[in-house]
Amino acid sequence: MKLVIAYNGSAYHGWQRQGPGVDTVQQRLEEAAVRVLRHPLCVRGCSRTDAGVHAEGQVATIRTTNQAVPTVGMRRAINSRLPRDIVVRSIVEVPAEFDASRGAAGKTYRYRLHTGPVRPVHLAGLVWHYWRPVDIEPMRRAAGLLVGRHDFRGLASSAEDRKTTVRTIFRCDVARVGGEIHFTVQGDGFLYNMVRNIVGTLVEIGRGRWEPGRITEIIESRDRRDAGPTAPPDGLTLMCVHYDM
Repeated sequence: MKLVIAYNGSAYHGWQRQGPGVDTVQQRLEEAAVRVLRHPLCVRGCSRTDAGVHAEGQVATIRTTNQAVPTVGMRRAINSRLPRDIVVRSIVEVPAEFDASRGAAGKTYRYRLHTGPVRPVHLAGLVWHYWRPVDIEPMRRAAGLLVGRHDFRGLASSAEDRKTTVRTIFRCDVARVGGEIHFTVQGDGFLYNMVRNIVGTLVEIGRGRWEPGRITEIIESRDRRDAGPTAPPDGLTLMCVHYDM
């Protein structure tokens, strides 16, 4: 079964189950699904979102031997056993070989930056409140330089240990939406903290510390120290996981 899941990650230590006493989204989903399907199972997610990061379109799979529960009833039953900040948006049957992570063709993330002078308490945990003035045009120009296939080592966490740090960014948009600035990034894959490092770097450009061409310098140097700070997790949401099927 393929599940599409939305959650507010503010109260959780990320997606991945971490052991006794650590509250995670995966753990909550597994506990609810086991109560409905009445056999042990694992919820295998596409993306391991960090603590405080949200999702509108996380994708996961479960394997069940219980054929008595139809998918619509399964979704409703699981949701009734989940906390209010997690919901299964849909459940559909997929081929046995479907892999939520390896089969993904890409992902879209959105980051929300609130630029008003007063902290928006009603959006606590959902946005990064940045009270300093920022210029959106340099950020747009810089974002355009990220599009394409590049080695993004300089915009990954210093702890990144994957064999290759080359990824393709299909779009990177910066738009003002009311009192917020939204950063939307779509790519074929992302390194650890890559989107948050992109946002932190674009904000430094927007406040005038660097010119837009700094992005090219970071890509060429492959040095994390040349990029901006890591933006807080609050404003980041996994919007969608893309599949060719």
